[in-house]
Amino acid sequence: MSIKKITNELLCRFINEIKQKENMNRIQVNLIDPLIDYTFSRLYPYLIVISVIFFLTFLLALSIFFLIIKKS
Repeated sequence: MSIKKITNELLCRFINEIKQKENMNRIQVNLIDPLIDYTFSRLYPYLIVISVIFFLTFLLALSIFFLIIKKS
């Protein structure tokens, strides 16, 4: 048997094993969900700051717009 054939067979078996419902649930519960929770908890402060900056920029643009209209 060649290395390519062995590798291909191993990959096919690995993929079939991962596709089983029980294993998919394990991967989701033990790997994906904690990773997403960790990422969100690390990014949360930045999302808040970006939202506040966006809101303040919007208010500034609105006030400039009203000042231009009032002046005309």
